[in-house]
Amino acid sequence: MTVHADELASLQSLLPSGTNVAYMIGQPFSATEEITNDIISQQNTELLLTPASTQKLLTALTAKIYLTDKYTFNTSLHGNIKQQSISDTEFNFTGDPTFTRDDLRGMLKQLKAKGITRINGDISLNQSRFNGYNWGNGQVWNDQAVCYATQASALVINGNCVLGNLKRSADLEKATIYIPDYEPLSLTSQVDIMTKEQQQAQFCDLEVTRHPDNNYTLFGCITPSKRNLPLSFAISEPTTYFSAVLKAELSHAKIKFTGDIVENQKTVKSAIVLNHKSVPLAAIITEMMKESDNLIADILFKTIGAEYFQQAGNYRNGAKAMLEILADKGISLNSSLIADGSGLSRHNLISAETMFSVLTYTIKHDDALQLLAAMPIAGVDGTLQYRRGLLTKQLTGNIVAKTGSLKGLSNLVGIVKTQKNHRVPFVLMVSGYNPLPNDADQPRKASALTQYSAAFFNMLVTEY
Repeated sequence: MTVHADELASLQSLLPSGTNVAYMIGQPFSATEEITNDIISQQNTELLLTPASTQKLLTALTAKIYLTDKYTFNTSLHGNIKQQSISDTEFNFTGDPTFTRDDLRGMLKQLKAKGITRINGDISLNQSRFNGYNWGNGQVWNDQAVCYATQASALVINGNCVLGNLKRSADLEKATIYIPDYEPLSLTSQVDIMTKEQQQAQFCDLEVTRHPDNNYTLFGCITPSKRNLPLSFAISEPTTYFSAVLKAELSHAKIKFTGDIVENQKTVKSAIVLNHKSVPLAAIITEMMKESDNLIADILFKTIGAEYFQQAGNYRNGAKAMLEILADKGISLNSSLIADGSGLSRHNLISAETMFSVLTYTIKHDDALQLLAAMPIAGVDGTLQYRRGLLTKQLTGNIVAKTGSLKGLSNLVGIVKTQKNHRVPFVLMVSGYNPLPNDADQPRKASALTQYSAAFFNMLVTEY
């Protein structure tokens, strides 16, 4: 089997000079065999590299072990009911990443069904479940306005994200923004529409600035197109946003409220009036893994810290809890740096060797964990559905892996099903990838990374 190790190493010549490649390929095994810890090919396995979203495999594994598949998030309403009114009203948020405006409407409908027509005094929004930063240390600051990097706060509604689009037709001088009228956000466009040549000459691009009270300004420039540009805005102030949504929904439910909406970080002590449960954790983890959902991952990370240490969750105790929980299963993260659960932080560092130990544990215990089924499948679903280089006939459906991509790096961790009906566990981490600009006179061709990925996995599929 090791005869092909040199051939795999030689594929690095497909990548630009200066690219780092680390990989570890395990002994092939059949459906009737158990995975072993044997390695058939490896390179740079001890290098500490940025995992990006392959970090979610660690988060998912830790959550499955400690929280278990049946764990649910609760969003509860507390208060004192007297006749047709409620006082000392308090929403308690625990970071449910699936909670929606429809769920809030359902809770208020239940409240109305109890005969409540009025809320006396203020409404408190309790977020004591988490403390500290809503973003992990080492996240890129200018990602904070877009939804893949939205805040992992205890208060979440509609993924703390608002969708819209930008009209940029050639007949306009300035691009125009659309978001639904019911969204309590303010968006201003100062975006010029110009040709690609003008854009390049002015070193201009589309940018966004965030202001207080969920106000945003888009500025810069964009090339014209008949197609509107989809946009997603991460909610800057979740409490302000929720407050506006809550007032609108109270009005819709015909529940009278004239007080203020205030924040609270103290432990809730009043009686529960209503409780909304999320779907079980198994379904949430599948969504996180398939779509590489960063919000879910960081909320799980903080929740693990909160449950493990029985205190407000944050990125620090989430990291410590993960280290101890996995160490108890024989997986050492002592050489790694764990900053968050999503992999968005550039502070995260992990080796291919450590990641492989996480993978092999996951495979060995999959009957109980059911985690492999939550991972994307090449050419079929999730973040691998349209992954370039993996869409050939012999690769489609035959790679089950967690992706991880940030600027300059591309990682995959998972299993390849070969033509000999073997299963090959692998970790592949490509970093320092800086593609050369395409020669304008040359016909468009696959990127170096696409060519490398295709060659790497085609070799695994055909040779093992």
